[in-house]
Amino acid sequence: MSSSDKSNLLKAQSPAALAEEYIVKSIWNQLYPAGTDLPAERELADKIGVTRTTLREVLQRLARDGWLTIQHGKPTRVNNIWETAGPNFITTLIKLDPSYVPMIIDNVVSLRTRMAEYYVPKAVGLDATACLALFAGLDQLQNTAEDYAKFDYELFRRFTFVANKPVYGLILNSFKTLYKQTACLFFSNEQARQETFAFYQALKTACENGSAEQASECMAKNRQKSSEMWTKILQDSTTASFDKIS
Repeated sequence: MSSSDKSNLLKAQSPAALAEEYIVKSIWNQLYPAGTDLPAERELADKIGVTRTTLREVLQRLARDGWLTIQHGKPTRVNNIWETAGPNFITTLIKLDPSYVPMIIDNVVSLRTRMAEYYVPKAVGLDATACLALFAGLDQLQNTAEDYAKFDYELFRRFTFVANKPVYGLILNSFKTLYKQTACLFFSNEQARQETFAFYQALKTACENGSAEQASECMAKNRQKSSEMWTKILQDSTTASFDKIS
């Protein structure tokens, strides 16, 4: 590997990390475009400066993450990562190109909000008492971004099970880390925490009243206010602020 190649890599702590970063960045930068084959193992290992055993381990891991397709007896094929990757790819994407951060935030917020607008009122309609119990820790909620992010995630994840929509819970599980990182950015704003606490109280009241309709109206109002708040936060945020979700 040339010195210029090495200088463009993220800091690696091991030969395996070095190899993974080199391959990922080479695919992302179109040195190995989607649909093409990687060089033979011996050639690629020599180019990176790692053993073939280390390289094989890295290739297997990247195949599991969706970057590659390993074909026995054939060259390793580069995938279109947008078609084959799972949620774990998002963290890598942020490191590769921070300009995607606003789009990622928009997608994560939209996914959670639209799902929740469907299953939260259903949960209240099915079992308002169980829904009310989800707010047991609200009075003890600490006024920090991290505590709000944790409470928000657990609240909406648990609503999925009361609503008998466990697949939604699994979807939230699949991007738990990103959800909390995004929420921490949102809740780093004092006004966002204040408005969200008021939303929690309103939703709790809907549960006390056993009103799915009231819960639906509460969710819709929160979507509007959150959207306005996100617009302000993203306008005010610098690249350094986005480190919170990287």
